[in-house]
Amino acid sequence: MKLPSALFPWLLAAVAAGRGGNVASAFRPPVVLPTAASVVGRGLRAIEPRKVVDGAPTPLGDDDGVVVDDGRGGGRRAFLLSRTLPAAAAAVFPPPLLLRPVSSANAASVPVQRAVGSAESKCQSEGNCLEKLDIDGAVGWNWGGVDRCDASDPLCGPDGTMRDGVPRGTTPPPRDDANYEITDVVVMTLVIGSGSNVETRTLRMGLYGRRCPESAREMIDLCGATGLVTSRDLLLGSPVRLGRGGGSLTYVRPGERIDFGVPSQRVAYARSTRKAKAPDEYVPQTRPGGDRLKSVREEVSGRGHDAAGLVSIPREGIGYGGGLVLGKDDEAYASSFQITARAVPEMDGEGRKVIGQLLDGESMDVLARLAGSPTRKMLPGQNGGTPLIKVNVEDCAVYSVAVAKL
Repeated sequence: MKLPSALFPWLLAAVAAGRGGNVASAFRPPVVLPTAASVVGRGLRAIEPRKVVDGAPTPLGDDDGVVVDDGRGGGRRAFLLSRTLPAAAAAVFPPPLLLRPVSSANAASVPVQRAVGSAESKCQSEGNCLEKLDIDGAVGWNWGGVDRCDASDPLCGPDGTMRDGVPRGTTPPPRDDANYEITDVVVMTLVIGSGSNVETRTLRMGLYGRRCPESAREMIDLCGATGLVTSRDLLLGSPVRLGRGGGSLTYVRPGERIDFGVPSQRVAYARSTRKAKAPDEYVPQTRPGGDRLKSVREEVSGRGHDAAGLVSIPREGIGYGGGLVLGKDDEAYASSFQITARAVPEMDGEGRKVIGQLLDGESMDVLARLAGSPTRKMLPGQNGGTPLIKVNVEDCAVYSVAVAKL
């Protein structure tokens, strides 16, 4: 397969970083390189190829987690693969086309990674990243630092540095009953963090059931007790429910928007039945189709994406939030809906539709907290990613406006 031309600079940079700083030096005698496993295992940070014993630098051996390239290029190939495959994916599929968030189903099991570090920035400003063997800094990648703040700390910002105070939300989006009548209220209980750093917060969302009845019905099904069902003749299946621990915060674009959804139906089913994993015969729900898809697709947005706190779904409805390339059914609802953290008019151009809004100041504060949290970044310059802090939907309930207190 012919490699895209956009990939060549990445390959050259990685080769140069591994052989001393330029393309010609890539063919010099072998040097000590980290193994691919040791690089990934250290949060995508290059490690120093020597240790200090009694104050003196000592070359690393086979037992020290590195491999000496024997001239056949095995160690170099493993290292380059770990560095260049993400760039190849970005070149072939630009970030807007990448399926999000495919890998978030197991995000809780991934070791905490560093969001940004000063080591890379320092060597870049001094121009000596290669001399210090800081590969991240040499190729322009600015995360992996050892000094990133704790992602579970509310003061930890998206750039990995501590803020002066916890971010506070703005006032809820303005509305009037004539244009934005609230027909149903969704109350979503979130568990933020894990272990001893757990906190419980609540988001209250109002749905524009008059302006977007079919879209609001999908949201009610997803968040309600019955769940969303598209196939009733499954041998072993279950409705898609955002509550009961199945849903979570799946993606964050800091300061812009956040995503909620069910990362994996199989994992959600296993949790609901208190099993380690779902049985092999389990079949996930498919995306909505037929008349239901047609009716949702024909509905127009209730308003523009002109404020923070607006609830937005894809044009085709819930289940179609994976971008232009749709993934497998198990992850179809990973990006069920988004909430804007500011005015995002480009979301109108994406064909997304506003079907509701946050209702109170507490919900807006929770939004500001989540939209300002650090994310796990896979590509240089990426403007978002899966959150480094665990945020699960413990419960989700729907009330009609007749019984809900606005």
